Amino acid sequence: MRDKDKTILQKIINYINDIEYIARGIDEVDFTQDVKTLYACAFIVMQIGELAREASDELKTASNEIPWTSITGMRNRIVHEYEKTDYTILWKTIRLSLPELKDQLLALLSRMEDQ
Repeated sequence: MRDKDKTILQKIINYINDIEYIARGIDEVDFTQDVKTLYACAFIVMQIGELAREASDELKTASNEIPWTSITGMRNRIVHEYEKTDYTILWKTIRLSLPELKDQLLALLSRMEDQ
């Protein structure tokens, strides 16, 4: 895998850290009512999706446990249908999917370092 892939993975992890910080201590109701938090988190999820699109096919093939298609799909939904974005799904993504993704990416980076 290319050094660019390692950089992409590190950037995604950093974005997940940012979103965890931004959404810390708030519940779903507060999340959906706080426009600044909502927009910041949506932007970060879009950035994560954009980075996932840039990952090499080699990386995606070697890490089929990572839901690359779902990550870019979420980005596309937010970008192209922003007014129709289901903020409950965004909330669940932030609370459930991103922590799991972070763990997967950290494990993948560790495997890449060992090679």
